[in-house]
Amino acid sequence: MNEPWNRMAYDQEVNSWFVQLEEKAYPVYCGECFEIRIGDHGIPSRIEINRHWSIIMREARFNLRNKDIYHIRFV
Repeated sequence: MNEPWNRMAYDQEVNSWFVQLEEKAYPVYCGECFEIRIGDHGIPSRIEINRHWSIIMREARFNLRNKDIYHIRFV
């Protein structure tokens, strides 16, 4: 059975992304791996920071938009 999707949101005060697990938010650290939901699919990825927070996938990368909510799950 697949794990449920969890919300990942940005906290500007601490310049970090947080994932909501049950009733508590936990920071997502640079280099952490998870699946990010794109459409109906989970894509294996890694989060990194340089000038901006970004998602690194096997064949692509994109910068995260601070005001958006993403859905991830740890595998």
